[in-house]
Amino acid sequence: MKNKYHLIIIVATLVFAFSFILFRAFSISQFEQSKRRNFMRGDAYSDINLYSAVQYFNDSGLAKTKGLPVHHYKVPVHDTTLHPVVYTHYPALPDLLTYFYSRIIGSISEFGLRCFVVLVSLFYAYVLWQVLWRIIKNKDIVLVSWVMLILSNYFIGWSDSLHKHVYEEFGKALFILVLLKHLETPKKIYLVGLFLIMCFVANISFEPLVYLAIVCIGVSLWEKKGLFSQYTLIPAMGAIVGVLLHLWQNIEYFGSWQMALADLTETAKLRTAGIEVSGLQKKLESPFGWVEFISLPFIWLSRTERFFVVPAFAIIAMWIVVRTEFKTLLTPRYYQWAKLLLIASYSWCIVMAQHAYVHSFTMRQAGLCYALIAGPIVYLFYNKIKTQFKNFSLGYKVFSILIIGYTLTMFLTQAVWDMWIKNTFLAP
Repeated sequence: MKNKYHLIIIVATLVFAFSFILFRAFSISQFEQSKRRNFMRGDAYSDINLYSAVQYFNDSGLAKTKGLPVHHYKVPVHDTTLHPVVYTHYPALPDLLTYFYSRIIGSISEFGLRCFVVLVSLFYAYVLWQVLWRIIKNKDIVLVSWVMLILSNYFIGWSDSLHKHVYEEFGKALFILVLLKHLETPKKIYLVGLFLIMCFVANISFEPLVYLAIVCIGVSLWEKKGLFSQYTLIPAMGAIVGVLLHLWQNIEYFGSWQMALADLTETAKLRTAGIEVSGLQKKLESPFGWVEFISLPFIWLSRTERFFVVPAFAIIAMWIVVRTEFKTLLTPRYYQWAKLLLIASYSWCIVMAQHAYVHSFTMRQAGLCYALIAGPIVYLFYNKIKTQFKNFSLGYKVFSILIIGYTLTMFLTQAVWDMWIKNTFLAP
């Protein structure tokens, strides 16, 4: 009976979420002058750049730019100083994939192209469930964790993004799922999978590489294999091959490895410390120094109000109420994964601090970690309020009521109103 109940909730959640996602894909254009696809609810800026690349590839093929995307080509440009330019900083695989989608459907219809990404998001929802189940091992809690993530802006607002965002999250979760499978039943095929997934991810974006590197190191250490083991070396080789493929593209385009390396170095300086080198990115970036770096943890936690259904500050407050139960509910391996993914999720704020500070969407790095930690705490908090509230002291009762009030307020204003209604169904 419980399994049937779980299945009904899973199907209802998917129908609800993907109804919103498909509606957004059909009705909200990346060219729309509104906030319905800003950096909190999608990435219209990157989608337009990718769409520009798809149009260029369809017109001129891949050879001229060695498969590197061209930005500001046949798209509306509000800044008249911008002209078509080959973009070399980030890997080009999202642009190439979307170009191949356009060839499959014989069209550059924005909705048609987004449907392919929505399908990837559906696979991601399945992989996410599998990862949570293998770590938490409690179907009731897994259901809570999974539903909280699928109904959030993290998922609904981004699952039709043309650029890298869906592929990043899918790649990270798939890598962790294969790693978990190998830990349960060691097989060489899983190690091959880790290599291939890391190579794929490295050609999607650089952001997941730091995250997955920390995951690999953590697993290798707690498995008592040391720093250098199959858990670190094989994925590292995949990452190196992936990065070298992008570097090779740049070398082919620039004509020399010195110029390609200089371009990559300039990007690193800008994204780590906000150091302006050539001035090309000046209009896009914000000042970044020690004050901004120190403020990042608070900013990081604050962004959860916009991306997830229960804010981090509410989760912390709920944990205070259920901290005893939380310590004893789950397995030691769960707590290892929770700590490891928390470190991995914040890693981009250290390695590429300026990029994390400027771009709120980097909060999405914490999606899996959020589900893993928030789900059990919300589950325990709800059960404790339901069964023991009348026995709480007055102070605990007031504290719990404030938590519930804050949580409901943020859910209604940031999820229901801002995401589901205002920035989905209401025209700009």
